Amino acid sequence: MADQTEKIKNKILQDWNEEKVRVEWEAPERAFQKRNKDFWVTAIAILILVSVILVFVKEFFLIIALVSVLFLYYVLSTIPPQNIKYKITNRAVYFGETNYEWNLLTRFWFKKSLSSEMIHFETKLRFPRQISLVINEADKEKIKEIVLKKIPLVEESPNFLDKMTKWLINKLPLEKKEPEKKA
Repeated sequence: MADQTEKIKNKILQDWNEEKVRVEWEAPERAFQKRNKDFWVTAIAILILVSVILVFVKEFFLIIALVSVLFLYYVLSTIPPQNIKYKITNRAVYFGETNYEWNLLTRFWFKKSLSSEMIHFETKLRFPRQISLVINEADKEKIKEIVLKKIPLVEESPNFLDKMTKWLINKLPLEKKEPEKKA
């Protein structure tokens, strides 16, 4: 009897220490959407107008910074990202070789970014404050069910900057929105 109790105890301890994959998927490492010519013409026109104003107030370094940001955005929207493996286990969230344990994550939410569905995790760390993973639309409910057991879900990004960006994009679209296709 004691031998059988010892076996059960060892099995429970082994299960407790063993890391188990709950869900695994492969997706691009970042959100990506190719931009059309109209978007770039509009963005460059806005940059030129803002630069002319900044020349009058002699803010040349700010002009250089804005041109650099536009160039970075151009590079990121023309070079497609590589696919990497993501997984969620009973201990952590993995993307590629990087992982964040559940005790470092405080809450999560889903948000569509560009043309990709994403899950965002808020961390307790100073950097990175937020982790964003591209997910497959088909896996969204399964991922939600698993992550809800570990941390709470918030309906919308709690970040003021995200809310302000969303408002600005709605008020000042840089490209025409395509009508949604009905299935």
